[in-house]
Amino acid sequence: MLSFPAMSDGQKRKFPADVIFFDNDGTIFNSATGVLVAVQDGFREFAERHHLADLQPPTIARIKQLTGQANTLFFPAILPPELAGMAPELRDTCLKHETRAIKEHGALYDGAVETLRKLRACGKKLVLITHAGVEYLTATAERFGYGQLFDRLYHIGLHGLADKSEMIAHALDALSLNGAALAAVGDKRADMEAGRAHGATTVYAAYGFGEPDDRELADFIIDSPIDLLDLVL
Repeated sequence: MLSFPAMSDGQKRKFPADVIFFDNDGTIFNSATGVLVAVQDGFREFAERHHLADLQPPTIARIKQLTGQANTLFFPAILPPELAGMAPELRDTCLKHETRAIKEHGALYDGAVETLRKLRACGKKLVLITHAGVEYLTATAERFGYGQLFDRLYHIGLHGLADKSEMIAHALDALSLNGAALAAVGDKRADMEAGRAHGATTVYAAYGFGEPDDRELADFIIDSPIDLLDLVL
């Protein structure tokens, strides 16, 4: 089902998009399939290693809320303030569990592969932009063959890039597509903000991990990846 929060009755229900930027977790990759639990497993291993018997892992709801933030923000946020300096160690511990879960249990959302293949077949340029690190994205890309689904893959830190707005700018230069019609698809407010910073049509993935406020800047709302085809083709 599609929604059109920024549209009036007289406006068209489609929009042009030569280049489409996709978030990963909660938009293409359903990291609820084992990966969120893996964060809890890594947290427990970390707590046991340091004999922190009273330290409880974050809830799945809390992990979903924070998913999409850079690791430098995510891991301090799930630790007590007095342990925030140990966030890099926690990250490495959780990453071990996460990459294993991706390889063993990871799944894309229903219709994601079909949608990406159809868009590329119709001449759209597709770019993945994620605040995940290189290890996480590499594990995901290898499991699902992202090299055949996207024209470019961007992760935090690649080329020194610090956020999704910078990733979009870099991709447009790399693909020589400045001036092209853009769209940004994601499940968090940061995705909508990054898209708007470059004049992109913003599409909110309501099936992902976002919360009600995350959709405020969306031009369109989709309830499954395949809904996007009705908007741009």
